[in-house]
Amino acid sequence: MMLRRRAFFFSAFALLRADAFLLVPTSRCAISLPQSGLAPTCQNRFSQTSKIVLPHLDNTSLLSSALEASPAATVAAVAVAPPSLKAVALACAIPTLLGYYKSEYGVSYAYGTAVATVAYLTLRALPVSGVLPVPSAIAACHASAVFFYGIRLNLFLMYREIFVPRFAKMRERIEERAVKRGSRLARTPFILSCAVLYGCMTAPLLVMEKIYGNAPLLINGEDWPHLALLVSSVFTWLGFLLGAVGDLQKSYSKARNGDDHLVTGGVFSLFRHPNYTGEAIGWTANCAAAFVAVLSAGSGWVHWKDYLPYLAASLCGCMGICTVLSAATANLEQRQKDQYGDTEEYRTWMRGSWGGIFFKKKKSEKKANDAEENVDKVIELDVKDEAEGTGI
Repeated sequence: MMLRRRAFFFSAFALLRADAFLLVPTSRCAISLPQSGLAPTCQNRFSQTSKIVLPHLDNTSLLSSALEASPAATVAAVAVAPPSLKAVALACAIPTLLGYYKSEYGVSYAYGTAVATVAYLTLRALPVSGVLPVPSAIAACHASAVFFYGIRLNLFLMYREIFVPRFAKMRERIEERAVKRGSRLARTPFILSCAVLYGCMTAPLLVMEKIYGNAPLLINGEDWPHLALLVSSVFTWLGFLLGAVGDLQKSYSKARNGDDHLVTGGVFSLFRHPNYTGEAIGWTANCAAAFVAVLSAGSGWVHWKDYLPYLAASLCGCMGICTVLSAATANLEQRQKDQYGDTEEYRTWMRGSWGGIFFKKKKSEKKANDAEENVDKVIELDVKDEAEGTGI
């Protein structure tokens, strides 16, 4: 009886010391391991660790080596099943159906709802912490940033629609143009393309959960993949927070000083368009996290073949949203130049702030004008009225 108690004590201590996140609640997630790359190696290492801890309690050197195993390599052995592709498709498609009711809703409320829903499904599938009743993996930090962005965007859009009359008028003008172009069923290709874009933008969440769903947010020792993922998650948060602060400050300033007021203080003293710039930073860091996760998990064609569709979708989603944001930024730059270009305040602001990455257009070229008109028709962006903040 004494030997059994000692064996139980040392076994429990070894498992907890190696990594607390190896204990995955079966009611919250399923075990799913890639069949290639680094995962089999980690699985073998994890199996060896289990055998070493339990049968060879008297061998202190083997027990010590088991306890000092790499945290990142160990947690990769136990993967978490991400939401099914069917669930992700429905999460992106159903909100986008709002575009049949109001064309503008397909790229505003549907956008925020879709990304927030996929992030919620991801968080729901992650194992909870042994200390707090919430997921504490690095994948949870990453998914929480996307969830925050979607909820924050919808709340801001709701506020703007209710309390800013100019935005409600803009929405009605967009709807009038959409009705003139044809029946509501004619919007189907545009609505489906939006749903596909939202799905591609959230693909990195699935990659992160599958590979690093059990990896803790912080680990001891040097581990470059984990550090790179942490940096990507932090920049995802920083980008979306920058956009939130920009929208909040601009809305408050416009409400207090009038719609024609040029906001140049606060965060706008550094970023001329923090809402668009922050969103671009957030989604770019989100995409980078997927590539870092796959690079750190293994090598070889067999391994990459499993994740290649997810990486391709992640890249397409990032490029798609950044293209839209670039067009919106260029349009707003031109509008502000036309309205404030003759003032010294504007010229000083231009010299000391960054406008973000966007493609400048030359109005003298007819091709550029035609391209601008096509972009306006595709993304339903009203240049004159889109001065209040985020909105595709």
